[in-house]
Parts: sequence; structure tokens; C-alpha cells
Amino acid sequence: MVKARNNFKKSPKERLTQAYCQTRLESLEMLWSDFSRTHKSLVKTYGSKLREQDYYKKDFYEQTEELFIEYKTEIKQKLNSVPSNLDQTYNVNKSERLNTESFKLPKIVIPNFSGKYTEWITFRDLFLSLIHNNSRLDKVQKMHYLKSSLIGEAEQLLRQIPISEANYDRCWEQLKSRYDNKRYLSHFILKRLLSQRNLTVESSSSLKELIDTTNDCLSGLQNLGIDVSSWDIIIIHIICLKLDPESRKQWEFNITSSTQSEDLPTLDQFKEFLTNRYRALEFLDTKVVSNKYQSSTNKNSNVVQFKSLHVTKYQCVFCSDNHKLSSCKKFINRTVDQRRDFVKINNLCYNCLGANHGVKTCTSSKCNLCHRRHHSLLHPKGVDIGKSSVVQVESEVAQGSFQGSGLNKETGKAENSSAFVACNFSAGKKKQVLLATALVNAVSKNGQNHVLRVLLDQGSQGNFVTEATVNDLKLRRTPIRGHITGVGGDREIMSKAVVTLNIKSRFDSNSVFTVQAYVLKSITSFLPGRKVDKLEFPEFEGIELADPEYNRPNRIDVLLGAELYSQIIQEGIRKEPSGSIVAQSTSLGWILSGALQSSNIYTGVVALHCQLQEGDEILKRFWEIENGISLTKEESYTEEEKKCEKYFIETTSRDETGRYVVRLPFKTDNPMCIKGESRSIAEKRLKGLMKRFEKDKQLQANYKAVMDEYLQMNHMIEVEKTDSKRESALYLAHHPVIREDKKTTKLRIVFNASQAGTNGVALNDELLVGPSIQPDLRHLVIQWRLSRICLTADIIKMYRQIKVHEEDTDFQRLLWIDAESQEVKDYKLLRVTFGTASAPFLAVRTLQQIAIDEGHKYSLAAEKVRSSFYMDDLMCGCETVTEGIEIYKQMKGLSKEGGF
Repeated sequence: MVKARNNFKKSPKERLTQAYCQTRLESLEMLWSDFSRTHKSLVKTYGSKLREQDYYKKDFYEQTEELFIEYKTEIKQKLNSVPSNLDQTYNVNKSERLNTESFKLPKIVIPNFSGKYTEWITFRDLFLSLIHNNSRLDKVQKMHYLKSSLIGEAEQLLRQIPISEANYDRCWEQLKSRYDNKRYLSHFILKRLLSQRNLTVESSSSLKELIDTTNDCLSGLQNLGIDVSSWDIIIIHIICLKLDPESRKQWEFNITSSTQSEDLPTLDQFKEFLTNRYRALEFLDTKVVSNKYQSSTNKNSNVVQFKSLHVTKYQCVFCSDNHKLSSCKKFINRTVDQRRDFVKINNLCYNCLGANHGVKTCTSSKCNLCHRRHHSLLHPKGVDIGKSSVVQVESEVAQGSFQGSGLNKETGKAENSSAFVACNFSAGKKKQVLLATALVNAVSKNGQNHVLRVLLDQGSQGNFVTEATVNDLKLRRTPIRGHITGVGGDREIMSKAVVTLNIKSRFDSNSVFTVQAYVLKSITSFLPGRKVDKLEFPEFEGIELADPEYNRPNRIDVLLGAELYSQIIQEGIRKEPSGSIVAQSTSLGWILSGALQSSNIYTGVVALHCQLQEGDEILKRFWEIENGISLTKEESYTEEEKKCEKYFIETTSRDETGRYVVRLPFKTDNPMCIKGESRSIAEKRLKGLMKRFEKDKQLQANYKAVMDEYLQMNHMIEVEKTDSKRESALYLAHHPVIREDKKTTKLRIVFNASQAGTNGVALNDELLVGPSIQPDLRHLVIQWRLSRICLTADIIKMYRQIKVHEEDTDFQRLLWIDAESQEVKDYKLLRVTFGTASAPFLAVRTLQQIAIDEGHKYSLAAEKVRSSFYMDDLMCGCETVTEGIEIYKQMKGLSKEGGF
């Protein structure tokens, strides 16, 4: 009630409508009803014992009742004072206001500003008129509106500034100094004006787009204080060069006939001409549009997504299954005469087997056997194929499902047998085709940049990304079920997820694109197919390539379709002398495509994947597996793994008892995870846990027992109240994991270090994971089973036997209920914590460090630590009982040296 009352008092005047006050009143009544019911339950349950509690002594019920009455009175007073319909507009005279009782104006929404310079002017003008210059709002309310309207880079600019009246002017001036850059804004507007695409054919929509973009650019320049009133002849000249030949011709006729030859045309005359022209073209295009619409509605196939790569659904007219008639095995197994009769009876096209059109209007390819206007499945027996040197058929036919006429290899004549010949051939040219590739920056979930190699495909209506890329970027997947088909349309690929991918150009920081991409296991093989020499033509000198390594085979992470292709393409095309290689300018850089002619390239086979291993290498791998040799070596560590290992060696120490003290291996010196308001998130999680305890008292008792054990063993301590508000501290949410199959520890508390803060960064995002330094499990089990006597052991609470350095314990804070006062208090964990990304490495590495430091005393046990441990489980063996007892004694002694 207190929180609701405070929020009600802060509500802006325009929000205080009758409906809003009535809703607040209903919510208050529900809160009071719940409180009264709980009070009665307490009195009934505890009776006279309730008098001993602070609840009774401090008159909590009477205080709440008084609060309820005061709050309800305030709402009713406000309800009586506000009119039934508040005027939604500002600074309008009463005499000029519309009658709002008859209709309600739509709510004006302030657009979000992401930090793009192109959005700044629109956002600035709207915010100034609605919020900044609105005298009815105080500066605290204006600050709320401002920060709630910012996203992306702009939001990050003001993220750390507290919401207060004094900070509003500072924030607004900071935004203006960053984005009110007239020089850059004018540069972008002029660039947009000059880079409009050239029209090649008459089109009403293209003319409208040309006019709208020109008007928008000129208005933008005027808003910046630039006088464009004398630019008419310049603008007309620029736009004329963009017109299609017919429109340019009509403009010259029009201006010559309507003005004196010595007078210069005005921009208004030019706009009027373009307006009249696109209106005429719209009228002329209506029949074409209606015909296209009519023909598209008559098609049987229901195209859901793509054309080149698209989601389709077919229904076979022969067997009613989900495929084309040309792919129907039942139809193919019929004789040629039966197939021809079926097509005739059902009025299907003889050329493509489709419906609602005839052979004369069919645009599909002809028969693959005789190149006449009928389908290959309808090719009559005994008809001469001719002297065509190349025969190609559909894939299902090549697999032997076509039982039609055969082909005599020697004579090229049809025979009355059921055999079939498929010819895979090479065109004989020695060339390598370059496809348009580019390198882009992609933003991961935690805000880090990753360089991706993309394939630009104008023939695809969809965007695609590999599973490996999605995992690297930690993108959120949305489940879908889509069928993707390519050339031929018979073989379908299934995509089960779609992701939102943010990519930006490496050359232009303002070229940022958000695309929806379907997730596939792989997109294509390495491109190009083999390494080629770099192009050295004068025409390509001085350009910045989108993919500098275009000549080296490499993987494709993302395929971007025509939707994005149209957004990145820019003016500028260069060709090498023969015209086979083209360079085209885009916002991602210059892309290359075309065919390379070379005597060193042979492309008889389109793609060949092979792997060649020498016999010595295979024998070496076999020997390593047989002997349980770990294949993970320091030479194969990544840079981060090397950094983690080096950091452990430099920072790990031991206390006076011999117990090891480790530091958390952060990736950077200033981790961003501490700035994510983790305490408020941990508080919400604790409240949810308390509600769960109310329903399950046994879970509460077990959870409390584990927490009490942490305190009793000094693995967790309470944080002093004076230090509980430290900004550099990070709080971990925690939850139970219950294992009913365990005989000892059925409940384990897991601390969620992967919980992201309000800035999207979690503790685990900032920690180095470290390398895998123990033998592979299969090697360990094989080695263990070779011994006559098998030994197993387990280290008790392995993680919690290792101390965390005092300076890092503030990254392991948590909230918990004090047993005596039942208050929420701040605690911090002093040991390596289960749930942090670095915990497994720190525990295993510390165990191996004991073998290094104390191995001279316990040589037998030290060897077992290095070769026979899997996490905290020891699996080793021996040949005699005496040896087994010695292993036991040494292992106990070695473990004790490090506090295990």
C-alpha cells in the first residue's frame, strides 16, 4: 500500500483520469482484503501468543488500517476533481479545443532514440514540443520521459546519471553536444540525396520514392538552418540524372512547351511534373496489378516464405500427399500413356504438370530428352531424341524411379527398355567463380563484437546463420518449423529456430542492420572452392574490399538475402577489362563477384571434401588412446586459456594452515558485471524463494540447514551493515537443486553467477573458464579397469576447501534471512563457489598444485593426482594390497597438506 500510494502521488497530471483513479481504488480494495484475511488467520492461529509479537505491540493492524483510509480518501478526492475526459493536447486555447466527448484522439508516442544521427532531428523536435517545453511537467518527470525514450548507444551515454531534478538539464545538454552535429547531419542528408538509385524503367512507386526522398532531404537541410531556396536548378539537374529515359524525355518536352527557352525551370514545376507523371502511371498500372493479383490467387501452391530459398507447401493431385506431381513416385511408376491420360483428364499443363494454364502460356523449361514442349515424364516411347550431346534429368529419375524410355549410348536413340542414363558432365572451361562475400561485425548478447564472414545472395528472400555462430554470439532462439527449398524444389531443409542478429559495417559505424535469420547446421562449403591469386587490375586500385581475404577458402557464417542487399547497395561499379569480374560498392565495402579464368584451375567436380592422414599419425592416435594419454596439451591452449593458467600461477597463495587462496580470473581489470544492479535482482529472487518455502516447509528446513552449515564452517560470513551498500559488490541469486537419488546430500544450493544484471552482463561473462587439464573420462575408465585391485575415493566439498582472496569475496555476495531476527541480511562467500564459470578450473588446478608443491613427500599419490582424478573423484588401481594401502596413506597425507 505504501508503494502504491507513493506511485499514485508521482503520477503526472495527464495520467490522472477517472479510469486510472478507479483502477487504483479497486487495487487498494484488493490489498486491504488480503491484509484483513491474513490478520484474521494470525489471530485465529496464535490467539493470545500474538500479543508477545512486535506485530501486536507496534499496532501494525491499526497503522495499516489508517494508511488504507488515508490512501482511499486521497483517491476519491482526486476522482471527484478530475473531468471525465482530459484534453490530450497541450498549449491549445479552450475555444479551439475539439469536442473530446464524441471521439478520442490517439495517444502521441515519443519514438525511441538509439543514437543514430538520422533519428536525432525527429526525436529532438518531438521531445522539445511534448516534454521539454511542457510547463506542466517538472524536471524529474521530464528526466523519466527522457531516459525511457533512449535505447542503444544513447541510453548507454546517460546510463550512470541518477534520475533527479538537478541532472535533467545536464543530460539534455550532453545529448545535444553528442548528436546535434550539424556538419555530420548535413553530410548524411546530402549523401542520401545524391545516392538515390537510378530508375531504369517507368514506375509510379519509384517516382514517388524519388520525390519523397528529395523533399525529406531538403526539409532536413532547412531544419539545420541551411538556405536551399536558390538550389532549384541544382536539385533538378541531380534528380533528372536519376530518371528513366522516357521520363527524362517527357520532362524536356514539358518544360520546353510550358516556359520561355531562356527561363530556368523551378523546383515546384519539376515536382508538379513528377507528381502528374506518377499519377498517370498509377492509373495505367491498375490493370496490370489486377491481372497479377488474379493470376496469383489461382495458383495451387501456397508459397509461405521464399522464392529462391522459400517455405512451400504442395499437394499432389495424384496421391494428395505433400509434394509436386513431378516428384510423386506413384505417378512415376505408371506407364507413359497412363501419365498422359491423367494429365489430359485433369486439365493439367503438359509442359510443367501444373494447373490453371496451358502449354502455350507456360514459361517452364521443355522436355530434357527431346527439348519439345512437354514434360520429361510425358515423353512418348519411340520418339527420336535427336543429336543433343547432353542429357540432364531430375534427381528422382537418376535414382532409378523413372521407368520410361532408355537411351542407347552409341546411337542416341530411344529404346523400349526401362533402363536410364544420367550424365554428370563438366562444361570444359577451367574457371573459379567468386561469390560476393564480406566481413561484418556482429554484436553478441554481452555486447562484444565478433567478426563474421557473410555471403550476399540477392536470389534469396531469407537470411540464414549457422548454429556455431548462434552459440558463439549467445543469441536467443525462437522456435519455429520452416521448410526451406532451393534449386529444383524437391529436397527440403528443416529450420527449427530463428534468431535476431545485429550486424554493422566495419567501415561505417552508422550502417547497423537488424535481421531475422533462420538457424541451419551449415550454409555452404568453404568459399571459394580453392585458393586463387589476388586480382591485380588498375580498375580495382584504391578501393576498400568488404572481404580482404576473398581469394582464400573459408567458412560462411551468415547468408544475407535480398532484403538486406537492397539496403547496403550503393552507387559505383567497376569491371576488369574482360568484364568477367565486377566490383560493386556497398556500405559493407566493395564486393567482388564473377568468374576467374585460369589454366591452373580445374572444376570438373563442383565440390570435393576429403581428408588424408598419414599412417604414422593414425598409429600415434591409436597408441595414445590405448595408453590413456591425455590429448590436451599446453601447446593447444587458446590465448584465454593461457592467460587463465598464467594468472593462477601468479596470484595463488597459501595461508598459515597450508590451505590455498585463489583469485577470480577476470578477463578485464574493470568488470562491467558490478554495474548491473545485482542486489535488487537477488532481492526479487529471494522473495520468490520465500514464497516457495511457504508451500514446502521441508524444503525450507533443508535449505536453512545448508546455509547454517556454511556459517558454522566459516565458509560464509555476514557483511557489516556499514559495508552493505558498496557499489563495487556483486550479488548472486541462489536456488535449490534436489536429488532424491542421493543418500547423503539430497539438496544442494547453486549460486547463479550466470544471472545477467540490468546492463546484460553476468559474473560468468567476465570470468575466464580455463583449460581442461584432467585426462579424458574414457581414458581414465580404461586405465582404471586394467588394474587387479580398483580403488575409488571422493574429496569432500572440494570447491569449498579452497579460499577466495578477500579482495574478490565481494563478487560472491548474497542475501539470506537471519535466523534470529528474520531480517534480510547481506552475506559473502569465502570459498570457491559452485556455479561460477571458473570454479571447476580453480578446484582441479589447485588439486594439481598440491602434487607440485608437496609431491616430493608423497610421490606415489602425486602421480595419481595428475593421472587418475576426474573432478573430485579418484579412480586408480594397484596390483597388491600393500600397494593399495600405501596409496591410501599417501593420498590422505597429500590431501591434508592442502586442506582437502
